[in-house]
Amino acid sequence: MEYQEIIKSAIISLRRNIMRTGLTMLGIIIGIGSVIMIASIGQSAIAFVTNELSSFGTNYFQIIPGGDLFSAAGGASQDPLTLEDAEAIEDADISNIESVAPIGYASRFISANEEQVSVFVYGITQAGQNMLKPELVYGELLTDANSTDRVMILGIDSSEELFGEGINPVGESVRIGDARFKVIGVTKSDSALMGRFFNSAAIIPLEVLSDDIRGDEELAEIDISVEDTNYLNQTMQDVEFFMRERRNIDDDEDSNFTLTSFQESLDTVNTITGLLTTLIAGISSISLIVGGVGVMNIMLVSVTERTKEIGLLKSIGAKESDILTQFLIEAVVMTVIGGIIGIILGILGAYGVSAVVGIPFVLSLPWIIIAVVASTLIGIVFGLYPARRAAALSPIDALRYE
Repeated sequence: MEYQEIIKSAIISLRRNIMRTGLTMLGIIIGIGSVIMIASIGQSAIAFVTNELSSFGTNYFQIIPGGDLFSAAGGASQDPLTLEDAEAIEDADISNIESVAPIGYASRFISANEEQVSVFVYGITQAGQNMLKPELVYGELLTDANSTDRVMILGIDSSEELFGEGINPVGESVRIGDARFKVIGVTKSDSALMGRFFNSAAIIPLEVLSDDIRGDEELAEIDISVEDTNYLNQTMQDVEFFMRERRNIDDDEDSNFTLTSFQESLDTVNTITGLLTTLIAGISSISLIVGGVGVMNIMLVSVTERTKEIGLLKSIGAKESDILTQFLIEAVVMTVIGGIIGIILGILGAYGVSAVVGIPFVLSLPWIIIAVVASTLIGIVFGLYPARRAAALSPIDALRYE
């Protein structure tokens, strides 16, 4: 038999039982579709987090009080960072450091127009302002000229809560306890991860925060920007060595501060998201095995139903290889078509989720290739046994089959 005739015969056979063929392909469609959708959503999530973190810049790192990120996030440290630490790093002549930005904060109520809101009040310098890159809506940002003045920059949400939506509050006064501040600007952030947080904050000069609000020089963090990101890790090691010497920490003792960078956070998030995506996609692929078993069962039923047809083909000269090829092609065609439908549905599903959630849509081409290969292999592997069973039938026994 010619291969063209074999393929034509296989397709005719599948169309003859279109309902059964469709139900058989359903497992393959669900398996391939779910794998493609989950993989694409995972890649979209990675792209989203990458864009968000990159918007803050990858050319600086932070020093946080506490021996690890968890203790640092827990509150006050027994060994806090101070303004003197920041000044010492700036004067240490460590290569590749561009600028040093000490940052402090305090949670306080601010009031104006008989309204009161709870905010994080950040104390920063102009260097810190350059790193945070706030987007100005009204007024102006902090400068060295007003670094000792009681001036404040409000986040857009805090401004609207105090003064109303669409109102320019520049020049108005707000109070933190008994201290009165003049609003000189309003900023906003469109970041999906940190926008809500920054938009509800307030920024004042660091010196004013230390003297008038906190009453001490403790810092929340010290941000350090570098000139060349290729040597970021080396610079972090140099700063860590300097801080350990400054704090008289022995070689066998853990540091009482933590260094972290957005690049490290980005790498960690990408690694975790990639592993979770692969894991969930792997679990979803179990349905492919179920679909493959379904293909095998249906093909075995088909062999039984077409026993006389097989006997007739053999009696007119069809070889075992022809019969084997025909049934194998039927299985492969069924799984490949199911795979294509699954890929289309998976892509549409991923696009729909991305549009609803508001993350960039990323098409995972490697997973599409894997899906095509997987669906073809399923057809071959699970169709081989029924095909060999059909090819091994004796023509005489097959013709006598009732």
